[in-house]
Amino acid sequence: MRKIIILIIITFTFFNCQNKKSDSKKDFKIEQIEDIEEINEIVQAIIIQDSLNVLKSNSESISLCTELRKITIEIPIKQENGIIFPPAPGNIFINNLLNDKVNGKLFFSSKDSLAIMLQNLNPEKIKLKESITEKLNTTTFEKEMIKQKKGKGYAFYEMTIPIFSLDKQKVYVELNHSCGVLCGNGKGIYLKKINGKWKIVEKWETWIS
Repeated sequence: MRKIIILIIITFTFFNCQNKKSDSKKDFKIEQIEDIEEINEIVQAIIIQDSLNVLKSNSESISLCTELRKITIEIPIKQENGIIFPPAPGNIFINNLLNDKVNGKLFFSSKDSLAIMLQNLNPEKIKLKESITEKLNTTTFEKEMIKQKKGKGYAFYEMTIPIFSLDKQKVYVELNHSCGVLCGNGKGIYLKKINGKWKIVEKWETWIS
């Protein structure tokens, strides 16, 4: 694992340097990293298979943010005293992803390492297609934070941009539900493409308030 992380650091540093020499908007569009259509299909699969109450037709449904947030993937760094600080809020360590198991088997493999790290080049947010959001009770993170600052009640779901495997047949997504200062929970969702369709194969709770 240590050799893998060292290789990732060297390779990612090289790509990062190349990125600084070019126009990032031109060279690293999300379409070139992961397919927008695929991402929207994944969101639809999660809504249906996780039974999210977000349909506009239900007057008691919860709002879903129309933008997916990027998870920044970090490499753990050991301090001189041997301590490794946790990743920044909303981020994740690469070795956590590589060590996660589903049904007793590693979900991602070491071959996915570089592909996963390169997804740090994704945009900070991706907006869902209107063909999906027109059927949903939607909001934005900014709108919900305004409610919070004004002391108003709020409740919403927020998903992250899927993290893809090298072959784009597996993804990791985080789904967060916020409903107040001491109300909410989050889960990590693992999906595989089976017979051309995205299926949830595992989900774990990542936090609860």
